[in-house]
Amino acid sequence: MGYGTFVLKKSLIYFSVLIATLTILYIFTFPILQQVIAKSINFQVSQFAQALLKNSHNLNTTQVQLAIEKYKETLISAYGLNQPIINKYFIQMYNLLRFNFGTAYFIQAPSGSRDVSAIIAYYLPNTILLFTTATIIFIIVGTIIGLLSAKSRFWEKVIAIIAVIHSSIPTWWLGFVLIAALAYGIKVFPPGGMTSVPPPKNPFDYGISVLYHMLLPLITIFIVNVGGFAYIVRSLVASIMKEDFVITAKARGLPDSRILYRHVLRTASPSIATQAILAIASSLGGSLTTEVVFEWPGVGLLTYVAITLNDLPVILGVTYVLTIVLLLGLFLGELIYGILDPRIKVGE
Repeated sequence: MGYGTFVLKKSLIYFSVLIATLTILYIFTFPILQQVIAKSINFQVSQFAQALLKNSHNLNTTQVQLAIEKYKETLISAYGLNQPIINKYFIQMYNLLRFNFGTAYFIQAPSGSRDVSAIIAYYLPNTILLFTTATIIFIIVGTIIGLLSAKSRFWEKVIAIIAVIHSSIPTWWLGFVLIAALAYGIKVFPPGGMTSVPPPKNPFDYGISVLYHMLLPLITIFIVNVGGFAYIVRSLVASIMKEDFVITAKARGLPDSRILYRHVLRTASPSIATQAILAIASSLGGSLTTEVVFEWPGVGLLTYVAITLNDLPVILGVTYVLTIVLLLGLFLGELIYGILDPRIKVGE
């Protein structure tokens, strides 16, 4: 099976998984979704009525009322509320796949839009910027530490201890400690937010401000996760070090570093890549508690605000989007895994 066939096969599988997942979410949220759609239609109709009354001075009251009723019927038809339940399912699934989640009750995007897609589109890149960057850094450092620890029994034990300690620390708790020590204690970092207030207008200064505010949450995420990832890499490498081809290479007198980096790492790379891909895919959803602690304006903080305000369209929209983003991350991971390990492409 060629790589093109492999990609096509995986695309069909993941699209089927996406439809199945959205269907399950749709079934469990059906009553809430109907309520959200009805309120969204009422909001759009009220917006249309205000615009019509403001701009159409030649229309009399009857004509305005007819235009509003016609617009409302068009929206009801577009969302399928007047359709049988099976038609309603297909119409609303089509809207979900087009990221049409309706209108938020209270929350607005910085542009002023209350469209749920626009709100999520503003917050999601911030989450990816922080969490995916931190994940890539702890993957690189964790892989290096894991490889080095596989060469030494002392470092092997040290990494195991660090992994247990770091992985047992909640990210939000460490965040509070670091904020107290480094932000309010010696005042090296800002306590929260994404930029200084007011945000710099110059793009370069704005970028520097974002990087400065990223450092403390990034360090926190790194500390909590790097030990665990290094321990996983060490375990994978240690198991391969016992393989016959490694023992043969040692018997041939090859240097340890050459055996480790040229033979062992190549064999372990698909498994390490799988762990890395899962970590990156998980990072796309961010973390509610971490973003709340650092006041980082990502989807985690957005979800917290939406829950406190009971803004159902935003909560549902975030749930759907994170599901799609996670599946997309796993799909890309499968494609990379297929490149690293040709056996996957032939189904071995």
